[in-house]
Amino acid sequence: KHNRRTSSAYVNYISNLDIFDGVVERIAAGINGATIIVPHVCNNVNAFGAGFAGAVAEKYPVVKENYHLLGSNMKLGHAQFISVKKDKTYDHEIIFANMIAQNGTINPKHNPRPLNYAALVQCMLSTKNYIQQLKIQHDKNKIEIHAPKFGSGLAGGNWDFISDLISDIWSDTDIFVYLIKNQYRNHR
Repeated sequence: KHNRRTSSAYVNYISNLDIFDGVVERIAAGINGATIIVPHVCNNVNAFGAGFAGAVAEKYPVVKENYHLLGSNMKLGHAQFISVKKDKTYDHEIIFANMIAQNGTINPKHNPRPLNYAALVQCMLSTKNYIQQLKIQHDKNKIEIHAPKFGSGLAGGNWDFISDLISDIWSDTDIFVYLIKNQYRNHR
């Protein structure tokens, strides 16, 4: 685990814990727990079965079901938020953010980088606004972002650039990035 300081929060890199276990632990941590947002990149062609999305679909099928319900709203730059689990005592939740920021699927000849950075920024800003609304509407003061290295696997994006976007856009939220080497890359 190593950390990188942003303007007012730390980006914590976690290499020894599965993200699904990590988020469940955080919402179940009682008074010291938090509501967790799990952002990940999705494509705009109604395919939700490879990479991290495939693992999400297996663990929380409702996230995939809601993604497919987008239909014609599946436009680049759209972010969809789905609550999948709630701690009844402290009201902490796990909320997935389906960030539609991948134009099609990877094709080495015709589409080597399906990630659209402009759409990713729109989705990340929507996530930031969603977090602010949660804090206001539900009096949730402790909210964290727990994420895979989104956009840099099957989407073909540059993680160094994406991590700079994280620092710029989500600097007022604690962020935990799980370094999971190829665990979800070929997931089907």
